[in-house]
Amino acid sequence: MKKLLSCICFLFVFGCAGYEPIFLTKDLNFYINKIENIDDEEITKKIIRNIGSYKLEQKKINYSLEVSSKNTNEITSRDSKGDPQTYRITIEVKIDVFKEGQASLFNTINIKKDFTYNYQVNQFDLSQYKKDIIQNLTSKISEEIILKLQLM
Repeated sequence: MKKLLSCICFLFVFGCAGYEPIFLTKDLNFYINKIENIDDEEITKKIIRNIGSYKLEQKKINYSLEVSSKNTNEITSRDSKGDPQTYRITIEVKIDVFKEGQASLFNTINIKKDFTYNYQVNQFDLSQYKKDIIQNLTSKISEEIILKLQLM
C-alpha cells in the first residue's frame, strides 16, 4: 500500500514537469522583419502592436507582413418597440505574408472572429464593454497569427 501511495505521489509531483505554455517560449523558427498597416484601422494598429515583439529576434525564416482589418458592429435582435437588444462585433483580418528572398506573395492568412453581446442602458458602460471585447478579440487574433506563422 505504501508503494502504491508513493508511486501516485511521485507521479503527481513530477508528472507535469515538462509543461510550458506556448507563448512563454520564444524558441520560434521565424521572425518578422517588417509589418505594414494597409488600411490604417485602429484594430490593425492593435494587432501590429501585439505581434510587434516578434520583430526583434533574428531567426532562420524572415517574414514581412501586410495587415488589413475590417470591423463591423451590427444589431442582431430587437425588442417589440424596435430598440436593439443584442449586437454582434465581427473583426476580419487579412495578412499577406512575404518570405525573405521571394518577391511574390508567400501566403495569405484570413482570420474572422465575432462576439455577441447584450445592449446596456448606460452608454458609458456599453462603450467600455465594446472596447474590452475588441481588445480580447484582437489578442486572440494575434495569438492565432503567431501560431499560423509558426506552422508555415
